[in-house]
Amino acid sequence: MDRARRRRFGQNFLDDITAKHIANDLPVNPDQAILEIGPGHGAMTRHLLKKGTTLTAIEIDEQCVELLKREFANSPHFSVVNQDFLTFDIQQWLEEHPLAWITGNLPYNVSTAIIAGLMPLLSKTSGFMGMVQLEVAERLCAVPCTKAYGSLSVWVSSHASGRILRKIGPEHFTPKPNVDSATILLEPLKTPLEAPEGFFPFVQACFSQKRKRLANSLSSTFDKAIVLDAIEKMNWSENTRAEELSPQQFLDLYYFIKSL
Repeated sequence: MDRARRRRFGQNFLDDITAKHIANDLPVNPDQAILEIGPGHGAMTRHLLKKGTTLTAIEIDEQCVELLKREFANSPHFSVVNQDFLTFDIQQWLEEHPLAWITGNLPYNVSTAIIAGLMPLLSKTSGFMGMVQLEVAERLCAVPCTKAYGSLSVWVSSHASGRILRKIGPEHFTPKPNVDSATILLEPLKTPLEAPEGFFPFVQACFSQKRKRLANSLSSTFDKAIVLDAIEKMNWSENTRAEELSPQQFLDLYYFIKSL
């Protein structure tokens, strides 16, 4: 596959041994379906199909689609859709395949958008297990008071519990990327955080100046005196920073400020 095409679709292809290890990490049961995002040449697909479950692959590159159709022509439980996953009607698919697992070696250039878009639907699945850039994995799975914790971490942890499973070096890909990768496991919370539409823009505002005090970060959106009053009534220090707060604490602060 030519370099321009790989760059266009963000493609880096896994070696077989690593693909097998990752596929074996997926805790799927035979009665659960799998939705694989961006299978590429099918490195993970061939090992996932050994689990004996239905697998639907979503692949944007028509050349890879033709290759997959030939490679798995004799696999009755395999189907492939030639589409950009960001436009795929995943909600309809999940209605037909309840509690399915979602997986994939996600293209670096759209991995954050894919994960963020999956979160509101995660409760309809058994979870997501797949690969992203290591730096993104750290942000997705970060907890309060850590360097990687930010608005994306809050968004994910409002819907899922997450952890990093494997760290994977560039040598396991063709072509070799310039960054390390990691696989993550995101499992839906039994009780996701129920937040109003304006909550996550509020969280982003809280992190707009991450190293500054929360009152300063929010001063461009709210009157600083109101924010300081809310922080005081929450019994927090006026030096409180966004990186110290849990999703529930952000939600409590949001409602408190809105009530003033």
